[in-house]
Amino acid sequence: MTLVIVNLQIQLTGVSAQVIPVVVSEDSLDFGTVFPGEELEGNFIVSYSEEFEGNGVNYRIIQKRKPLPPEHPEYPDGGDPELPGYYRNLCPFLTKVTNEGEGDIESGAFVGPDDLSDVWVIYFSVPAIFGSVGQDHTGGVVNENGEYGCDVSIDIIEE
Repeated sequence: MTLVIVNLQIQLTGVSAQVIPVVVSEDSLDFGTVFPGEELEGNFIVSYSEEFEGNGVNYRIIQKRKPLPPEHPEYPDGGDPELPGYYRNLCPFLTKVTNEGEGDIESGAFVGPDDLSDVWVIYFSVPAIFGSVGQDHTGGVVNENGEYGCDVSIDIIEE
């Protein structure tokens, strides 16, 4: 009788984990202080680790609002007046592309044994501030000066 109860407890409290064989380059895409009209770029690499057996991994690139760090002088109530505790939204001014000709797009990409890595380039078209737009400015416009941010991350698509 005791054996049955122990077996039931193991099944109820069992923990499982899945190791995902993807490595993302650790280089930061911190563009620092920028000026309206600048066109900047940075890159990151998504790699498949050959140490793992499998058919590969499908993933997508997501971006979301960047929270202020706890050590920020305006944390937690500062930053974006419309979303306190976060930087103003930089995400609409970032474009992510890969020129490898593999058909990878932000919403669906793949790395695996036959495609070991994807190099992604992030283009940043720095917006002008409303009321201070140069005649030759062709990029976006924001309403006010301030600190802007965007978190870019990889999301594994479970099949």
